[in-house]
Amino acid sequence: MSTERYDLGVGVLNNRLYAVGGAGNGGTLKSVEYYDPTLNTWTPVAEMSTTRQGVGVGVLDGLMYAIGGCDGENLKSVEVYRPSDGVWSSVADMEICRFRPGVVALDGLLYVIGGSFDEFIYSDTVEIYNPKTNTWTMERFSRSGVYIYGGVVVDRPPNFIN
Repeated sequence: MSTERYDLGVGVLNNRLYAVGGAGNGGTLKSVEYYDPTLNTWTPVAEMSTTRQGVGVGVLDGLMYAIGGCDGENLKSVEVYRPSDGVWSSVADMEICRFRPGVVALDGLLYVIGGSFDEFIYSDTVEIYNPKTNTWTMERFSRSGVYIYGGVVVDRPPNFIN
């Protein structure tokens, strides 16, 4: 990468691997760059509006979302990157702050899972973003004491037979 970083978010958009925010030698970062495997090069893109260490990244409908993270305080803000115009813009905030959340896309929605809202306290909730209405809803896990640190979606036909 052109910028040394750790505790970053990673997303794949248009066959490019994006490195989003994180922290480096100079502190928390708002820079973003992508790796193009066909050219074997890293290229910077527009910076986010705020620094985000421990940011969750989700890709949905050709757009990349930077969700939560920390800029000295944990964040509930969300930004979306549109590669067609190369800029980041804000969307609705989540209901709670989330540091290092898991993010998955399924059926036109983004699911933001877990993440810490305090230094050592992890959330037992999922927030669901609907980009058509620019709104969030929150669900709590049915079992108490369940804290989630990440998530994955395996999207397959309902009648899949192995």
